[in-house]
Parts: sequence; structure tokens; C-alpha cells
Amino acid sequence: MHLRALTANDEIPLSVLMDTTFGGPEMYQFARELRAENAVAMERIAYEGDTLLGYICCARMVVPEDWWALSILAVSPMYHKRGMGRELVAHGMDHARREGARAVVVVADPKYFSRVGFSQLAASKLELPMMAEHTSLYPIAPGTGMSTHRLIYPEAYERLMDGEPRKELAQGARPEAPKRRFARRFLSI
Repeated sequence: MHLRALTANDEIPLSVLMDTTFGGPEMYQFARELRAENAVAMERIAYEGDTLLGYICCARMVVPEDWWALSILAVSPMYHKRGMGRELVAHGMDHARREGARAVVVVADPKYFSRVGFSQLAASKLELPMMAEHTSLYPIAPGTGMSTHRLIYPEAYERLMDGEPRKELAQGARPEAPKRRFARRFLSI
């Protein structure tokens, strides 16, 4: 497996990877929205030859400004259970450290991310706008673990959490609760 920065030529294979991994276009759209608001701190793809195997995206938090959020981790279903996700996260956290991020937060499966250095305990005193039970922290700078910071995510997170209620209503469906819809979309990482 090799890693490199995302290029314009990767967009179609990336959309296919994310549609396959997450079962629809929401996470690819989420990545595009993070880019549109200039919130992306780092995007890397894992590849072998011409095959896109995985993707990691970290966004800059609005508050604290020197913190990042691990926003998307996608590994091709054909390559699950081979350590590729852990390797992508390890490279991502090394990159965050080199770029001066003081901490990285993730909203996802705490058990999985505890294996790569994230801690729910380190995040336990944060003032969180959503899903505290799924939030973990990778402290980089001294004093960030167990800190009492208030977190504000990029606006794309709010749009992902809210989904498209007008579309659901237009189709005659009852809108799903935002928190549950967010968990279904985001926690499939």
C-alpha cells in the first residue's frame, strides 16, 4: 500500500470507493462540502498500482482552531480486516502532528479508534455539540486530553447530520431524527 495526496484524477474512483463503502453518496458529498468551505486539513488516498484502496480526510475544527477532526476513513470492502484502516489513521495522525494540530477528534466507533490511540476518556470533559457517546480524542499536545474545550465543527458536519429533510418529505416519508440519521451515515466508518 502506498499513500499520496488526493488529485483531481482521483475524484471518480473516490466517489465509487465511498459509495461502495458507505452505501450511498452522502460521505462523498460530505468530503466535497468540507473542501468547498476550505475546512480540509489533509486528504490522502491509499493505492496499489492503479487501484484506490482507501481514503482518509481530516478537517480543521472551527473551535479550537488548532484541532482537527478525523472526518472520513474509508477502506474498500475487499480490503477490510487487513489493517489498512489502522495504517491510514496512523499516517493521518503523524501528518496532523507534523502540521501542528494539537489534537484530533473523531465521532465514530470508540472501540475501533481506541486501537489507534484515540480515547473516550480524553474526550470526556469536552463540550460537544453531538454524539458524546461516540466521540474520542487523539491528544497530541500536552494538556489536550481531558481538557474542557468547547468544540465547533465545520458547517459540513451540520449538513451531514441534518440530511435532506425536504427531499424526504417530498417523497412522503416521515423525516428521520437528525441524530439517528447522522449515526447511520457517519458511524459506518
